[in-house]
Amino acid sequence: MGSFVPSQAALAAVARPVLVTVHDVCGRGRQLIPLEAFLGTSVGGKFGVRPFRYDPNTQRLQESGLELLDLLHTIKPYSSMESCYFVTHGYGALVLREAFRYIDWDTTRTKIVMLAPPNRGCAYYSVLNSIIDSSVAIDELSTMSPAFLDARLGKLPRLCRSMILAGSLSLNPWNQWQYPTDGVVSVDETHMPGEYQHLVVNATHHTLPYHPMSLELLVRFLRG
Repeated sequence: MGSFVPSQAALAAVARPVLVTVHDVCGRGRQLIPLEAFLGTSVGGKFGVRPFRYDPNTQRLQESGLELLDLLHTIKPYSSMESCYFVTHGYGALVLREAFRYIDWDTTRTKIVMLAPPNRGCAYYSVLNSIIDSSVAIDELSTMSPAFLDARLGKLPRLCRSMILAGSLSLNPWNQWQYPTDGVVSVDETHMPGEYQHLVVNATHHTLPYHPMSLELLVRFLRG
């Protein structure tokens, strides 16, 4: 009796959609661990979560982006009918946008959620970097102007749909001057070239990834 060999279509039907997470410049991804677990559940979308970890202490933006590029090559679908998903926190959005510079992603259907991304730089890090020693990534970011980042990273690939969630609650006593801000990144600094959804949540930079409103908006967008 012959054995049953499932077709590629059948395998795709039962396979979980791939979702890559890219963490912030601080915390080495620990802030995203609860969200990554949530996204793998039936409530969160049953995604096949692929956390991407880089080292902001030693890597500049280009180095982190090229490292993520290796992962993009492995997950890029063969068919334009399949979709990819990304969730980034903070500086992770810049790493993803940098990686997109080196790959043809225009025919890949993609949904991206950016949580508190410093798409137009981070004035707070510029001030902080002048006072204390910081990581290589923060040191580099503190020198990048909004115009420079817009020109370097540009728009997302053609078939990307994106949603930006910005935080507006600052409990940081050293950063009340950028209001509205999440304590690290101001709402204005989260914008980027191109079209995207933009929503503001009453959360701090570090609580935005697991704030109830963030989770509701994130799941609704990814499933929609």
